[in-house]
Amino acid sequence: MPDKGEMALGQKRRELQEAEDALSRGEPLEAFKQLRAVVDYPGRLEGDRQWKDAFHLFARIATTVTGKELAEVSERAASNPNDPKALYALGYQLIENKLHGFAAAVLSRANAQAPNQEPIVTELVYALEHLWNNAEACRRLRASGLVESSWLCRYLLAFHSIMSGDLAEARRLLPSLLAGAGEHLEMAKRIEGMLGRADAVRDVTSLDTRDLRGWHFVLNGAILLHISPIGFDEGMLGRYAFTQDSEDRCLEGIRRLSVALEAMDLHPARVFIVAERESSILGHAMAQALKLPAVAWHHDGDGEGAPADPGLIVAYDLSNLEGPTLASLSTHRPGQILFAHATCWTDDPPFAADLTTYLHQTNVSPWGKRMRLDPETGSVKHEEPRDEPVEALARAIISARLEDEALPPEDVDALRRLARAASLVREDGPGAARSAGPRRRQWAGSPVKSSSFL
Repeated sequence: MPDKGEMALGQKRRELQEAEDALSRGEPLEAFKQLRAVVDYPGRLEGDRQWKDAFHLFARIATTVTGKELAEVSERAASNPNDPKALYALGYQLIENKLHGFAAAVLSRANAQAPNQEPIVTELVYALEHLWNNAEACRRLRASGLVESSWLCRYLLAFHSIMSGDLAEARRLLPSLLAGAGEHLEMAKRIEGMLGRADAVRDVTSLDTRDLRGWHFVLNGAILLHISPIGFDEGMLGRYAFTQDSEDRCLEGIRRLSVALEAMDLHPARVFIVAERESSILGHAMAQALKLPAVAWHHDGDGEGAPADPGLIVAYDLSNLEGPTLASLSTHRPGQILFAHATCWTDDPPFAADLTTYLHQTNVSPWGKRMRLDPETGSVKHEEPRDEPVEALARAIISARLEDEALPPEDVDALRRLARAASLVREDGPGAARSAGPRRRQWAGSPVKSSSFL
């Protein structure tokens, strides 16, 4: 009777063969799906033979799906699966193609062959960051022995410590980061800013592994208005996976935005209407709800020439906007506040909106192509996008009916307390209060680890 080791080896061989069979059938994406089951970090392959087979197979898949460059790099790794340079080159290309799980496994193998080389360790940490495995990133950095000698590794340990909820470790590292920053001062200041924001709100929010709103402010300097109740205790912890937005949630976002702005003592004089259909709908609704004039947001083909007047800029989802519009919004100006109703959390947004209603993985707007369950047949039907005039759809938001549970007093009060405390931060405070400089990056990860569906 085979032992457990022999059974596991046989299972891996079968899985690789299933990937081979799918590729032979002309199904490269299915082949890669099968391959990922054994190669994604931490990886389940053992021995040079299995790695060679996996790299050869991936090269053939890549030839069909991504092109020659990635295939050639994979073939070089297959020729010598113990060559750290070949493994590093493959890991780097996998990251460039956003295959972070496979990259982390390959770079981990490279690190085993050439331990504690800064380029390999830092690329491995980068791949782990995009798997939201910040604790493992910290472990790898400490094990490398590079933290004391490498400023970059010290910075990465501080960053991933914060992303793991360990503020004390980041505070311990901050003085040496600031002292030795040199040309990297902006990165050191990023850590200092996160710690300053954490200090500012620690008395009004828990900053534990369930505090999505608190950590959203600490990491991004931004205010999260709505915490999803759906699947909160089943792994989502306040984020949405797939969600179909609604007019009443848009209205809820407007109401919550009003609460936050009042708590921060911010009183925009106008609403800027962004020339993208969904943003225009929401912008007109915002202007009506706040009883403010609606003014067109404009810019040239390079994103230059945007208005300098103070006001509330309303976007439905920043990821829907075209390059020139994003460029026009990418810099803070005095008195300008950027609101985005929906924000994807699994892909890095272009930058952080000052305030956002909710975080999602996949979102369908109230006016997009939606799915509906037919009550008679039980089948799913697809509704075509709505084509009514922007102003009519905006009025529908204003007339929507909010359920009592949409604005629970305890959560609205928690939002108010956080916004008020955030407004007191003078340096590196909330984006809504900044008057100059580029908008901050929004980090996909957080100490609040939600489930995701890829």
